[in-house]
Amino acid sequence: MSWSRRSRAALRPARGAALAAAALLVATTLAACGSDADEPAAATGEAGAGFPVTLKNVFGETTIPSKPQRIVTLGWNAQDVVYALGETPVGMPKVTYGAAKEGVTAWDADKFDASKTTLLDSGDTYPYEKIAALDPDVILAPYEGFDETVYKTLSGIAPTVAYPGAPWQTSWQDQTTLIGKALGKPAEADQLIAGIKDRIAKVAAEHPEFKDKTITVGSFGAENYVYMPGDPRVQILTEMGFKNAPGVEKLEQTNTKKEFALTVSKEKVAEIDADVLVAYVDGIGAAKFTADPVYGALGAVKKGSAYVMEDQQVISGMSAVSVLSVPWVLDKIVPGLSKAAEAAN
Repeated sequence: MSWSRRSRAALRPARGAALAAAALLVATTLAACGSDADEPAAATGEAGAGFPVTLKNVFGETTIPSKPQRIVTLGWNAQDVVYALGETPVGMPKVTYGAAKEGVTAWDADKFDASKTTLLDSGDTYPYEKIAALDPDVILAPYEGFDETVYKTLSGIAPTVAYPGAPWQTSWQDQTTLIGKALGKPAEADQLIAGIKDRIAKVAAEHPEFKDKTITVGSFGAENYVYMPGDPRVQILTEMGFKNAPGVEKLEQTNTKKEFALTVSKEKVAEIDADVLVAYVDGIGAAKFTADPVYGALGAVKKGSAYVMEDQQVISGMSAVSVLSVPWVLDKIVPGLSKAAEAAN
């Protein structure tokens, strides 16, 4: 599958062969430099309560010997949990899609301090040397899509908390739990999860029009992508009372590779129509989307139950589901979702 830069930012697919090749080169470089990361850690007394901790991932297990002090995050969501747990990363990805000031997300803008955190450019590869230079104690990447070669390279720098199942499909709850355990704050992580669940339950109770309405979430334009039930941005909506459209469930049955999104030809978009259609159209614009003879013929568009979105920050907030983004984005999207659900009646 081919993904454009804009689509990658909004959809976050796994990186390709170029990244794996870069990983091999950097692994060789790091070994040649005799990095401190290659040497056994010096004894520093007690590991701390709850440590060492071992976390399972899709590639095996990662053991964190003591409470991390220098934290690097990869992916879009890990730094949110780190901030919410009262910690500050020494390195995190620079945001290019829907960024607020200084290359961070809108919900992280008031927490980011450039004097404490280095922003890492990670377009089609990771800046391994820069990550290593930050001397991290742990690398947090529970919502990512890299392969085992990349995982081993990152693990050569510091213990790396990778995703536990399918790429880009770790639920926001599991992301929070994994990071909480990695940082020695499992109870605090549980409290964050409970708080978000309460917030979502409150929204569901206040909006009975959401209950059992079928929903499809997709990105439309030059290419059309439909998000699968396992994707966190879909999960958060079903937690609010919606249910996946039959066409989405049918697509999921063909999703043998367990991808977070599948392409749908324009001629077949009618097959994924729903009571409520959440349509990301920042590539073509709302006017062109609704005026298009194919998209405009969708039942949700004709009824006015399509929630058409152009704002990249809000799309980003829906995409990067986390304990910080959810409260921020719910305030933005609930009125529009409610209007769409009411129109579907």
